[in-house]
Amino acid sequence: MMGVLRSLGVTAKHALKGDTFTVEYPDESPGISPRFRGTHKFSLSRCIWCRMCEEVCPNGTIDIKTNEKREGEEYNLNLGQCIYCRLCEEVCPVDAIILTQHFELNAGTKAELEYNMDDLMDVPWYKGMDPLEAREPDRGAWIGTDEEDDVWETAESTYAD
Repeated sequence: MMGVLRSLGVTAKHALKGDTFTVEYPDESPGISPRFRGTHKFSLSRCIWCRMCEEVCPNGTIDIKTNEKREGEEYNLNLGQCIYCRLCEEVCPVDAIILTQHFELNAGTKAELEYNMDDLMDVPWYKGMDPLEAREPDRGAWIGTDEEDDVWETAESTYAD
């Protein structure tokens, strides 16, 4: 009983203080963490069609079909079943796919969240977005940077003697 009264006291204190925790969305934009995982940005010009993103995807969100020359014929992305785990972004050797901070998706049916290459060129969150600038600022902290590579090379040459 005391726990309930204590909880009500905390609630009353915050209510009388006048601080609000509610964001008036969509009039105000909510603060988004730099590591937020939003919708995908796919760069057709950077992709080398290695299909690593398709292989690593745990639930088949990405479906790629290639021809005999390993050129991309189809790139299909089903945002309705994506769990936004970021594995596709991590495994891509050329940064052709990244997860942006765009989160405003709406669709009447799940089929409307299925995109192919042509559809991806017309979606609003792609307009004017440079894929390398769209990723979070501290990305080097979790995928490694050139500076870290230099440290490993120095360590290898030091201990190789």
